[in-house]
Amino acid sequence: MELVRAVTGKPFATKFGSLNGYSQFVIKDEWQSAIIPFPDRLVEGVVYMDMDDESLARLDAFQGKHFVREEVTIEGEGGEWLEASAYFLKLSRKKLLSPDEWDEDIFREKYLKKVLESCRQ
Repeated sequence: MELVRAVTGKPFATKFGSLNGYSQFVIKDEWQSAIIPFPDRLVEGVVYMDMDDESLARLDAFQGKHFVREEVTIEGEGGEWLEASAYFLKLSRKKLLSPDEWDEDIFREKYLKKVLESCRQ
């Protein structure tokens, strides 16, 4: 959540949810992760509510050329369905993926501080 605020410069209300039919992997030699289609799996995460166009544009630029933003339906914690945008690795870039699944704890421990500092420069 700190990363989105650092990139956009704004706080957003959040909800937690799951994206079914996808998994999240580490990109080789990077701090970033990538979501790709993966049957019978799910990605758990945060949905940022009421994000404005300027903030989405900043996130698009931050994500970079290997990703595409797509509209998805997320299952919220209480069973509600949420319309959201998510960033997916372009399938033509699948060779960038490592076999390692994303681990948020590892990201926070090893990379978050450095990434947040780069956003503030």
